[in-house]
Amino acid sequence: MTIRVTSYGAAGTVTGSCHLIELGDRRVLVDCGMFQGTLEVEIWNREPLGFDPRSLDAVFVTHGHLDHCGQLPRLTQGGYRGRIHATRPTYDVVRLILIDSARIQYEDWANAHENIEGAVPDESVPPPLYSEQDVFETLDLFQTTGYNRPLDLGGGLLATFRNAGHILGSAFIEFDSPDGRVIASGDIGSWGESVVPSPTLPTPPADVVTIESTYGGRIHEPLPQAIATLAEIITQTVNRGGNVLIPTFALERAQDILFILRGLVETRQVPRIQVFLDSPLAINFTRLHRRYPEQLSDPVKRIITVGQDPFSFPDLQFTRTQAESRQIDKIRQGAVIMAGSGMATAGRILRHLTYNLERPESTVLFVGYQGEETLGRQLVEGAAQVIIHGEEYDVRAQIASIDGFSAHADEPMLLRWLAAARPQHVLLVHGEEPAPELLMNSILERHGFDTVISQRAKTYEFD
Repeated sequence: MTIRVTSYGAAGTVTGSCHLIELGDRRVLVDCGMFQGTLEVEIWNREPLGFDPRSLDAVFVTHGHLDHCGQLPRLTQGGYRGRIHATRPTYDVVRLILIDSARIQYEDWANAHENIEGAVPDESVPPPLYSEQDVFETLDLFQTTGYNRPLDLGGGLLATFRNAGHILGSAFIEFDSPDGRVIASGDIGSWGESVVPSPTLPTPPADVVTIESTYGGRIHEPLPQAIATLAEIITQTVNRGGNVLIPTFALERAQDILFILRGLVETRQVPRIQVFLDSPLAINFTRLHRRYPEQLSDPVKRIITVGQDPFSFPDLQFTRTQAESRQIDKIRQGAVIMAGSGMATAGRILRHLTYNLERPESTVLFVGYQGEETLGRQLVEGAAQVIIHGEEYDVRAQIASIDGFSAHADEPMLLRWLAAARPQHVLLVHGEEPAPELLMNSILERHGFDTVISQRAKTYEFD
């Protein structure tokens, strides 16, 4: 048995997922994502990949989040012409994500270098990493498959996608070869009644498992409790005369919250509210979910089978245009505004914050992970003032967070998933201190599996 694993991203960070797995003389890449967060981290997107894309035998994408697929076009730029394997829903998500990414990069650069008389170009804004043409050439390389269908890659190497329960189409991947057996987790979802089904447990045994550690040392509040907290926050905010702002990840979190709000509105657990999904990308992803009812959880399927829309209810508005978005800011009470980005680092949520952050009657509610040094992390950690678009704002609104809606497994769930794999060796990825250390200690204490925390660009060899 000869297995080598090198993490070129999502090692010491929660973004930039990119893992090279070598089984004998076969080289496969799992994910090729973008680094997101601080400027110090994002500069890694412009460094060399660390490997020759032309040396790869195959590429696998666990799911369509930008931090798992955002650098795929750099592979084709580097000469890769092999297959990129993913589930069909993941392909559809990646298509939307990469086209949007290329457009935003170009617009940011063009705006900073706009040819206006007397204007000085902002050289701090770098050129795009790739163009839309690069994206289309990358999409041409995709080959889609379903869950639980082994792919024969030749030379005795098989790869099988299993449901990861994280977002639409998400998967972990089991590699079987004469040189050993590796399971790459991608992102593992939570067990519960969310929009997508709970994760499948891996097939034992495994020689090596790479597993995310985002919520090492953490236990999520139960979903029913999280829903009750959401209803309470909305009710209290509306009664105070304010609005609820929810910085929302366009994929999965937006659909989960819409589905939950539908139930709260139908059962009258919240007062009369106007709900706005103010994100063109989130709107597109919501439509995409309707295309794959077989990929959704049983509670969602039950609504679909009676001819109803699980993501629609009275007083819900999808706002695509900037003009529609600006109209929302005229509302002073009773609005629930869902807008990107989920960590409040960009997007329409920033403008909505400028209208509501200094209002004690309003609430800013975070329902997902907040990376280091992001605006979301600053608010959650109690910042008294923050900077938005170069202006300082006092934080007078109520700041709340609910982690029961997380699309990531907490520590007990990760341990449950890992125990099912019965690995000889464990490599922890996709986490920032102290989460990987806490998870490693729990693994060693409860299961005794040989466990290391992956360091970026370091190769780990297992014989």
